[in-house]
Order: sequence, then structure tokens, then C-alpha cells
Amino acid sequence: MADIIPETFPHNPSADFLDHLIHTLHLLQDYPTAQTYCGRLILVENQGESRLSRGYIRLGDTAFQLEKYKLAMLSYARAYENARKNDEERITKYCLKRLERCSAHTEWGNVLLEEELDQVPNALSQMLLEPWSTELRSTIGEMQLSPSLCLESRQRMYTPHQGDLYKLPRFFKWIIPFSFAAMSTPRNEQDISALSSIGIKTIITLTEETPLPAQWFNHKSIKNIFIPIPNYYPPSIEQIDIIIQLLNDESNLPVLVHCGGGKGRAGTAIACYLASYGFNRPTGDRSHPFMSASEAISKLRSIRPGSLETTQQENFVSKWCSTVWKRQSIFPDRPSEPAPCRLMIEGSIGEESNLFILVGLPGSGKSWFSNALLARNPKGWKRISQDESGSRRMCETGISRAPSNTKQKVLLDRCNTSSKDRREWLKLSSNWVKDPICIWFDYDKNLCTSRAQRRIGHPTIQPGNRVRNAVEQMDRIFDRPTLEEGFRALCIIRSFEAALELVERLSPRIGIYKFPRTPHLIDLGAATCDDLIEKVPAFNVEQTNLGDTPPNSRREDKVIITEKIDEANMGFSLSSDRTKIIVQNRSHYINPTSHEQFKKLGHWLETHLDGLKKLLGQDEYFAERYILFGEWMYATHSIHYTLLPDLFIAFDLCDRSTDAFLDRRTLQSLLNQYGCGIPLVPVMEEVDQCPTEKELWEMVQRKSQFWDGRVEGIYVKWESDGVVRRRGKVVRSDFIAGNEHWMKRRLEVNELAKIAT
Repeated sequence: MADIIPETFPHNPSADFLDHLIHTLHLLQDYPTAQTYCGRLILVENQGESRLSRGYIRLGDTAFQLEKYKLAMLSYARAYENARKNDEERITKYCLKRLERCSAHTEWGNVLLEEELDQVPNALSQMLLEPWSTELRSTIGEMQLSPSLCLESRQRMYTPHQGDLYKLPRFFKWIIPFSFAAMSTPRNEQDISALSSIGIKTIITLTEETPLPAQWFNHKSIKNIFIPIPNYYPPSIEQIDIIIQLLNDESNLPVLVHCGGGKGRAGTAIACYLASYGFNRPTGDRSHPFMSASEAISKLRSIRPGSLETTQQENFVSKWCSTVWKRQSIFPDRPSEPAPCRLMIEGSIGEESNLFILVGLPGSGKSWFSNALLARNPKGWKRISQDESGSRRMCETGISRAPSNTKQKVLLDRCNTSSKDRREWLKLSSNWVKDPICIWFDYDKNLCTSRAQRRIGHPTIQPGNRVRNAVEQMDRIFDRPTLEEGFRALCIIRSFEAALELVERLSPRIGIYKFPRTPHLIDLGAATCDDLIEKVPAFNVEQTNLGDTPPNSRREDKVIITEKIDEANMGFSLSSDRTKIIVQNRSHYINPTSHEQFKKLGHWLETHLDGLKKLLGQDEYFAERYILFGEWMYATHSIHYTLLPDLFIAFDLCDRSTDAFLDRRTLQSLLNQYGCGIPLVPVMEEVDQCPTEKELWEMVQRKSQFWDGRVEGIYVKWESDGVVRRRGKVVRSDFIAGNEHWMKRRLEVNELAKIAT
């Protein structure tokens, strides 16, 4: 065969020829040669828009015979993706079976052991290492698999990240494919970004001694949950309750749990999960464990040697199984939340009231209330909290000093359950206080205990016996607050709705957030006498105003240049009760009946509602915090667009709390994370320094992505440390702002791009 091929091999072999040749080489068991032609078959079959699965299947079968299991897995994954798009059900079923066989020898997904790096041919690496689709990951996650691949902690994993292969921290492994993973402690912010690129959405940190820095997660589509456990000790039952609950929330998945080495504390949590559900995705409640404690520990150690490091940790898994049997449920019994009711006020809240003393048991909602006020008006409040300061003396020092800003109000966030305590705080603040207010969170003791046991990341009282003891102690010394103690008003909160009512009353009114006017960087003739004009800066982002950002914490500085589009400026935000989307057009609130150009808005919102609610409702304390800005593209203003990807194209996400706009990378990541299906304005250039006037002028001459003509203009953003620092635009000389005349003529409708089927 080797002698014949060089003499008869065609110059440009067809796909069928290559496929037949590969089949023949398989019959001859010449798998190394077959692999070479598999690569050629893939390149021939996947030119242009064509996406076929045959070549990938051939490569997968060949690689499996060569015991190159990672290459085989990556090939079958690509074959599955192409077959699914082509509705080839028989092929997708075959690929799933082969993927399962590969998983006995290699880790799931685009993570590679060091010895597997050479398996992927350079010519195919970009295609083979593409991220797996959500559909494929979900399908694999739902398969009932019994993992057998055993990896030692010393074996390092690599994953594609930012154009290179990135080394992950030690002992990474999927426990449940694409749902639940484990690892040692992340080392830096780059580790977090790499885990996010794998698809991890939630990292559960169990290391009491080394919490992860919050800034590692700023403006990323991955969150961190801190459940501190001392080294070599097991968690409490209540902490495992929290972890199991987190894993049962689909929006958190995939979840990664870690401790120092990924063995002891993380291993205990994993063993409890296996005892609850086995190697299956979380399935809600069960009346009994899925497997015994000893079986769960044994199965875990068979794939993660060294898991569970102490007898205490092993015994705890047995205790967890006993707990599930006793309560006949994976989850603890929860008291019902009280029905909605209005805020009650004894006395009156004065305009000059500047001290607000919170009263309530642990778990009554004081911290949520404080955080909600601070999120809406961070400069208007000073919080004094013993949980944060660490001692009563620090609180006494803080409250005895008048706020440096006379307009600032003070929150005393403590339990303050005794009348004697409250009188002492009023006495300490007597040199500056005006019309103090008492806010009493009046909830049942059992409800407060249940809430406190579910709290995540509380700085002083962790779920378990400490919560029960703290609630009991505060309840024993409780005295009902009264106006006679020296308060101008007593606000009584007995429901979440009442708490939100008071938050809104004490916070600035949330109204229209007007999108900032964008100055012209160059006046090519389109600027009017009312427009702002700023000269093109001759400096880079680092020379712009970065505020108080420490130099060593800044993210990469970039200048992002996008195509400018001119239609109806629109902003989406969430209502305070999180039930609906509020829509604004410049300085007005609108709905589908406001104008003919918005008549499709209702249907568009309905199809994007779930993703928008998740994107805009990220802050649990401040529902209206984020506003997604973009252009509503239905009606023609000045340019008749014919190749639009959607009726709405986003360009900015505003954060009311910080009065800043998130950078492009963060916005794109969040849109992807929440499955919004909303396109962003296309990037024309991403550079380190602003181009010259000549270069900007040349960009304005480029062809638009949305119609067969030139762009209306370009939009320039200077981005640093995750936010937009400055913005400007350049508009072509023959452009006339559509708003001057489009409403006076017959409505003309833009066109969506035709999607090839």
C-alpha cells in the first residue's frame, strides 16, 4: 500500500476518495497513516460554511485505536456538533457512545493532561479545541455514568485560554461531567478566568484560612461562594445543606468546589453529594440516601486518591447519611416566610434623621437591609457593624464620632436586642445625632434560625451550633423597642415587602438614567452647534483618569472601536419587584403602544425575558442596579439597514451603584452567561492606544456590517479595570441625524439578515 499510494494519489483528492482510503488503512491496521488522511478529510469536508461529521468520526475511531483517547474524545465531540446541526440522529447517538468509552481513559471536555498535549495535530487544533456547546454538555451531564478514570493529584491539566494552553491548579476533575468539579485552591485571577472559559459558573471555597480575593471575580461571569471550614475538619450539617442547595440550582451549574489540596474538606463535601445522588446530576429531594457513606467514600477514592484526610471527615459522611434518613429528605424542613404586609411606623421619620439603629435576631434581615441601602446610595450611608469591625469597642468609637460628611446618615447594624444596649448607643452618639430612628425586624425565632443557617459568607456566625446558640442568646435578652427609649420613630418590619418599602423610602428616587452625551472626536461636518467636540487624545488609557484604582489591580487597558449605528436609543432595567422589564427611550419610559416603531417590542421582550431578568437582576440587594443600553433597530432613521442580526443591538451596561459602564469583555461574557441571545455592536478595532485622526477618518470609510454601504460612523471607548473610562465618536461628513426628520415621514422598516438553512 505504501508503494502504490505515492504513484496513484490524486493531486486534489475528493472527500469520498479520502474516506475510502482511511477505511482501507483501517482494514490493514495502519492507523498512523490513517490519522494523516483523517486530518486531510476534515479539512476538505469543512471548507467555507460546510460542517460535516464524517472526517471527525474517522479521526476519532483512528485515534481510539492508537490509544490517543483525548484526540478521540475531541474528534467525537466535533462530529456530534456537526451531526446535530445536520439532524443526523444516528451519528449523534454513535458519538455519545464513543465519548463515554473515551471517558474511561481521559478527562471530559477541553482539558488535557500534559502527556496528551502532543495528541492534537497543529493543523486541526483550532477546530478540535473549540468549546463544546451547551447542548452537548447538558446531554452528557444527563447521562448516567459511572466514572472509572483515576487521576493522581500530581497530574496537571491544561485548557485552551486566550490563544494558548493554560496550566490549571492541581487535581482538577469533573465529578459529574459539566455539572460538578473539584480542584485545589486557585492561585490567581488568571486561574479564575481559565475556569470561566471551561464553563464553571460558581466556585465554592472551603478554605477558612485563605478566602479568595473578591477582586478576582469583579465583572466576571463566575461567582465565588465562601463556606469556611477549618483545615482537616468536616463541615457542619448546615454547611452541607447549603452546598447541596447550591448544586440543585441550575443557574449555578457547573459548580467547582475546592479546599487547599482538593482532598480533605472538598472530598468530604463530594462524598456527601455522592451519598445523596450518586454520580448523577442533582435531582431535587429524596427520602433516603442514594448510597451508603462507606460506598460513597470508596467510589470517590477510586477516582480521586487521598480524598478525605481524617477520621472526623469520614465519620461526618456517616452522620450526613443518618441525617437524611432521619428527616426523610435531603433538605431540612424550612418554616414558611410571612405573608406580604406593609411597613408599620410608630412616630414619624424626620428629614434630618441621621441615625438608624437596627434591632433584630440573627437572621432577621438586618444585613440585607443595610446592603440594600448601601447599594442604592453608597456615599449617603455609613455602616457601623460589629460583624465587620470585629469588636464592640470599634463600634463604640465609630458611633461616638460625627460623620465627616454632614449629609451622611449612619446605620448601626447589630442585634441591639436589649433596651439597655440601645440607650447606651444613643448616649454615645448624643453629640451629633438628630431624630434617631429604630428599625425593628420582628420575626419568629424559628424563622430567624432557619434563615441564619442558610446564610453564606457571614463573617462571624457560621451555619451550625453557633447559629442556634446566637439566636437563643439574643432572644433571651430581647426587649421590645419603644419610642420612650429616645427614638423619633419606630419602624416595624414583618415581611420582605415591608423591608423593601422602607429601603425605597430612605433611598434616592430611581428614575430615568440618561445615557451620557458622546462628544465628537473629529468634526467631519456632521456635528451641530449643540454637539460636544473633544480633540482626539494623543495618550493611551493609562493616562486617563483612573480614579482610586490601585495600579497593581488594573485590568488590561484597551481602546475599543465599534461601528456606530443610529436608530432609537433604548435602555432596559428591572422593576423593583423583579417581575417586569422597564423600557426607556432617551428621557421617556415607553411600551409597545408608545409609537409605531415600538410595536414589535412586546414580542421581543417576551422572547428575551428570562435572559434579561438574569442579566439585570444580578444584585440581590438592588433590583434596578443595571441598565442595558442599545439601539432599537426596527425603524429606519437615516440608514436603511438590511443585514441586522436582531431588532435590538446592545452596546453598554450601566451600573447605577458605581455610576460606571462595564467594559466590552465583561458585557459580552455576561450576555453569554445568562443566555440572553442579544448581539453587541461589532468591534472594528481593539488597540492599546487611540488611533490618529487620519486612522479614525479611514475607519469611517469602511463598509458597514448591517447594510451594503459605509458605516454611519465609529464609536471609541477607552476601557480599563473592567469599566469604560472615556468615550467619543466620529460621524461621517454626509450623515444627518435621523431624529431631525424621520418621524415626519412614512415609517420605513429595517430588515433582518436572512439566516442560511
